[in-house]
Order: sequence, then C-alpha cells, then structure tokens
Amino acid sequence: MGVVIKQSSISAFFTYLGAAIGFVNTIILYPSFMTTEQIGLLRVIPSSAFLIMSFAQLGIGQALLKFAPELKKKPEGLTQLITFCVLVVLFGFLLTCGVLYAFKAPITAYFSAKSALLSEYFLVVVVLIFFLSLHSLLEAYSRLFLKIIIQNIIKEILLRIMLTIGVSLYYLQFISFHQLAYGLIIIYGLMLLSLIGYILWMGELKFSLKLNLIDKSLIRRIGVYSLFVMIGAGSTNIILNIDQIMISSTLGLSANGIYSTVFYFAVMIELSRRVIAQITTPLVSDLLENQDFVAIEKIYKQTSINQMVVGGLFFIGLVCNLDNLFALMSNGSEFATGRYVVYFIGLSKVMDMAFANSSQIISMSEYYKFNVVTIALLTVLMIVLNLVLIPAYGISGAAFASLSALFIFGMTKMIFIKYKFGFIPFSRENGILLLIGIVVLLVGLALPRLEHVLVDLVVRSVVIGIVYCGAVLFFNVSAEINGGIKHFLKKASTD
Repeated sequence: MGVVIKQSSISAFFTYLGAAIGFVNTIILYPSFMTTEQIGLLRVIPSSAFLIMSFAQLGIGQALLKFAPELKKKPEGLTQLITFCVLVVLFGFLLTCGVLYAFKAPITAYFSAKSALLSEYFLVVVVLIFFLSLHSLLEAYSRLFLKIIIQNIIKEILLRIMLTIGVSLYYLQFISFHQLAYGLIIIYGLMLLSLIGYILWMGELKFSLKLNLIDKSLIRRIGVYSLFVMIGAGSTNIILNIDQIMISSTLGLSANGIYSTVFYFAVMIELSRRVIAQITTPLVSDLLENQDFVAIEKIYKQTSINQMVVGGLFFIGLVCNLDNLFALMSNGSEFATGRYVVYFIGLSKVMDMAFANSSQIISMSEYYKFNVVTIALLTVLMIVLNLVLIPAYGISGAAFASLSALFIFGMTKMIFIKYKFGFIPFSRENGILLLIGIVVLLVGLALPRLEHVLVDLVVRSVVIGIVYCGAVLFFNVSAEINGGIKHFLKKASTD
C-alpha cells in the first residue's frame, strides 16, 4: 500500500488543484460569461462522447490491464499487447462512425424539440469519441507502470486551463460561441497529444510489427473479456451520462446547464476515489494473478474507510456551505433550483466511495461477467427511473434516479464479493465514522450565519474541518491516516 499512498498523495494534490480551477470555472467563469443554455451545450457534447466512447473502444482498455501481467512476463509481450489494443481502438472507432452516421437522422430528431442546437455539433461529438477512446487506452497503459501523476496533471489541470482560456476568448469576443464549441476538438486533441508525449518521454510507447504472441487462443480470451467489459463499461458510462442527455432532450439545454453546474459541486467529493482507483486497479490485477486474497481484502477495507473519511468531509462542507456558493455565483438564484441535485448526487458519491473498489476487484477476477450483467440491468433501471422521474420532478428526479441506481449497484457488488471472496469493505470504524459525520453535519448546519458570505464560508469550513478531523483522529478511525500524521510529526520534530 506504500506505492498507493505515495502516488495517490502526489496525484491527489494535482487532482484537487485541478478541481479548484474547475470550481472557479463552474462558480464564477461559466455563469458570468455564458447563458445556462450555452453551459448546457458545452457540458452535453463531452458527455455524449464519453457515453459512446466505451463502445467505440470495444472494452480493450480494461483488457489491457487484465492481460498485461501475463504478457509482460514475455519478451516484447507488453509491446505487442499495446500495439494490438491500439489497432482494436481504431477498428472500433470506424465501426462506431458507421453506426452513428447510419442513425444520424433519428439521433438528431431525438434532440430537435428541446435541444436542436446540439445537432449542429454532431461532428464535434464524433471527433471527441476518437480522442477520448485513445486517451482512455493510453491512460490505462501508463497506469501499468504505476505512473499516474503526470496523466492527472494533463486531465485535471491542463484540460481545465484550456477550457478556461477558450471560454475567456469567447467572453472577450475574440471567438464566437460556435468557434468555442468546435474548439473542444483542439482542447481534447491537445490533451491526447500531451499524454502521448509523456509516455514517449518515459520511453514506454513502443509498437511492434510482429504480433506472434497475440495468438488465436489469446485473442479469443481477450475478445470474450472485452465484450463483457464493453457492455459493462458502456453501461457504466450510460449511468454516468444518460441524465444529462435525457435532461437536454426532455427539459432543454438550459436545464442541463443548471444540472451539470450543480452536479460538478458533488463530483468534487469523489476526486480522491478516482486517484486511488487509478493506482489500485493494476495492483489488484497482480494480486488476483497471484491469488493473494489477504492483501486484496486489506486494500478493500483500507480503500473503503479512507475514501469515506475524505468523501464525508467534502460532503458535509458542501452541504453546509451550499447557500454561500449560490450567493457567490452570477444568477445564483437560478442555479439554486438544483439544490436537491447536490444533496442526492453528493450522497451517492460518498456511498460509492464507501463501497470501495468493488468494481475493480470483480472486473479483474474470473467473475467479471457478473459485473457486466448487473451493470447492464442497472442501466435499464437507470433509464426507466429517468423516464419516470425527470418529467415528474425535473433535474431533482434525475439526481434521485442516479442515487437509487448506484445504491442498488453498490449493495449488489458488496454481497457478491462477500459470497465469492468472503469479505466486505466495512468494519466497526465505518460505523463510528458515520456517527461522526452525522454529528458534524448537524453542528455545521446549526452554526449561526455570518453577514459576509466569504467570511461565513471560511469560518464554517474551518470549524467543520477541525471538529471532523479531530474526531477522526481521536477515535482512530483510519490507522493509515493516524499513522501518516504521526510519521509526519515525528519527521518534522527531527528536522
């Protein structure tokens, strides 16, 4: 776990720095420089590309992580594997293009009533699918070397800075909004080129003209695995992005602008989960290859409690400061209609973090098909819930649909892992942490509101942070966190 902590700690710094940039964009820049309809369009274009990307990638990114431990034992095994994976992505993209253009008329008709503007940027979505497919594959490849810091800088910081520059150029009237929307191609293209440049700099991006190690037997195994992963990953992306697409088609781009903006508040809660997942997935793959279930259980429990500590703190701080955040926004009263979106999505993120790396354990094991089947079934549930709840309750209904689907999915995975492997992510410490979180949330809400918004935000956040962190340390909820702080204090005292 030492590698995980070291890489995750450094990556977490850059991830949260990028989140801070994104938060400024979301709170100040976008609402001040663009209408809610324009915000909704800039959000739904990448969301549409992400939704389709998993199918275009044909599940090969996860297959790379799955079969790399086996292939890297052989000379040029990893080189031939990445070459094969890139070829699969290229084939999958061409296949996806054919399907998309064959069904272009019904796709554009679906958005014609409430979001006709989206149809004008069909080409942008297609190009982004290609860039994101390759970027996702190369991200997975760089994680094989337990190198996640630079790729997080590229995705979390560079991408957001480029978006900031693009929106600012539009506001200063150097470019039109139409050019800004097409500029997404340049922005995501540069993100991909930056990652390629980094892997080249590491000296690890090597391709082979020979694929003799990728024999028919291996291709068959990769194909079966990738098929299930494609269904599973595609279903996951549907769960993550279908709400924006259905809101855009049912309620309009303006409603999606509000939803996607307040949704981002809650997304910040799970940033640490993303960082940890990047480094634990290849480790879990190696441990499963060696049948080291004791180590897997240890990572499983550590990931659950540590992610819950961080996620709980951010959720409490967000809920208690929500009025302050809306007050800081241009047209904050308009965005305040998404208050319940923050509650529901924020709660779903903390819950998902508490369930730890269940998906990675199942998808890397011989039981990966179970993950796929449950995700596919939950995708259907998610779509049905959105169809029922969005017309009835608007964007709040979409958020509640996400919470419900993720809760069912998380419980299902946990029960399955308990049945197959004999362990669960929760311990006595999780219960103690839950009680701490409830008490601190009540304290934060009960604090008297100060007149100045920024002063209130800072004071409220400091009080919440001190009470929450103090309680976590006092009750020794996380041995890793307490041990890390003791090590830091000991080192500081000796310097």
